[in-house]
Amino acid sequence: MDTVYLKQVLENKQLFEADGRQALGVHLPAELAKALRWELHQYYGNDPGADLTTLYGIEVLSVDAPEIRFEA
Repeated sequence: MDTVYLKQVLENKQLFEADGRQALGVHLPAELAKALRWELHQYYGNDPGADLTTLYGIEVLSVDAPEIRFEA
């Protein structure tokens, strides 16, 4: 199974952390959050719900941001 959107989030997280910061939270755009929810449902066989709580061990702070943004 190809997890395009999960990989996109992980790549962005790695870029954010390249200077030594640790991502503790993420703000997701609505379309990305929707796509992630679908991928997680396909991958694990159950729907994580409209409000994602964590991704890669970091808290999902919002699912309606204008662009993906991490917080340290």
